[in-house]
Amino acid sequence: MARVYQELEQALPGLSKAVYSQPVDALSAPKVTVRPVTVKGGLCYQIETFRDNKAYHKNVEAEELLLIAENELEGRYRQVLLVSLRESAQYVLRQRGDYKKSSSSPSLPRPGGGESHNRSKEYILREGENIPALVDLGIFTSDFKIVRSRYDKYKQINRFIELVDQELKDYQGREISILDFGCGKSYLTFILYYYFAVKRGLEAKIIGYDLKADVVENCNRIAEKYGYDKLRFQHADVSRDVLSQEHIDMVVTLHACDTATDFALDYALRHGVKYIFSVPCCQHEINSSIHKGGELDILLQHGIIRERVCALLTDSIRTAVLQSRGYEPDVIEFIDLEHSPKNIMLRARYTGKERRKSLEQALELKEKYGFAQKLLELQYPEECAGKKPL
Repeated sequence: MARVYQELEQALPGLSKAVYSQPVDALSAPKVTVRPVTVKGGLCYQIETFRDNKAYHKNVEAEELLLIAENELEGRYRQVLLVSLRESAQYVLRQRGDYKKSSSSPSLPRPGGGESHNRSKEYILREGENIPALVDLGIFTSDFKIVRSRYDKYKQINRFIELVDQELKDYQGREISILDFGCGKSYLTFILYYYFAVKRGLEAKIIGYDLKADVVENCNRIAEKYGYDKLRFQHADVSRDVLSQEHIDMVVTLHACDTATDFALDYALRHGVKYIFSVPCCQHEINSSIHKGGELDILLQHGIIRERVCALLTDSIRTAVLQSRGYEPDVIEFIDLEHSPKNIMLRARYTGKERRKSLEQALELKEKYGFAQKLLELQYPEECAGKKPL
């Protein structure tokens, strides 16, 4: 007589997933999925159950998982799938109460050939995990396999989460609060929530702001569908509306257009937010206001060069302001989701160490070339107006 929990125990060292489906009674969840996850550097197992179209997650150690499998799952589901590095096996509950191993096959290689198993270990969002946003994006199939044609997109999303993970690897809090400015359709917002709430087991609270009321309404519906009860979206203009006055640990801006990035950064500085992740977009402000007047004139003669120089100058000034307010910024090449050339991320952490030299240079350039730069003006209005020396 086959005992599935014993088969599960043997598969644990290389388990990819276990799926219990077709419950024998109405009291059991319609489906239970088990996957290995890494939480705070250690391996454990995530038990996911679905009830009323909502997903619930619990992370357990191997010993507790086996107890649950034996006492709560064994015999209560007509069908069980175990996928490990060795094989993929299907078990069917027979009338006499035991399971028959109905089929098995060697586990298939991951997309990309023989090296893909090693590569998949490097990804934080692993193939086989039930990540609803990746399914809705068409990156995962309904059974959580990577769609081969979307593999590049899968790597890009992992890159974003990897940059967040690198910066917060030593984060010791049990809760984290995040504001996402200009969140749009919010796929990355949902993935951020999944990363913190499910992968790391934190009490995550995320607020997404966007100008489009219909987009906000739709995102709130999706959050409810996923069961993400501490993820909400609000219709707001970040340049003029009163935003959250709660304690915030992290600010995210992904392609907030033009000066919307500056208002988001200004919010972070004024509220003492510790972590900032900003991928700017559409930096027109300096380009539309700069005039010739010095050594940089040769860079302003041709439109495409002028545009790129002004975009780089914008981000250089933003990093200077961050440094002057006690942040340690990194300027990172980020492969964004829309295959855009605007792929610079400003990642910053508050340290309290203020540095003013670059800010002085930025103010000198502003005076010489007459351009406008919103973050500089928001943080240093009197200095920009020439009413007060730095």
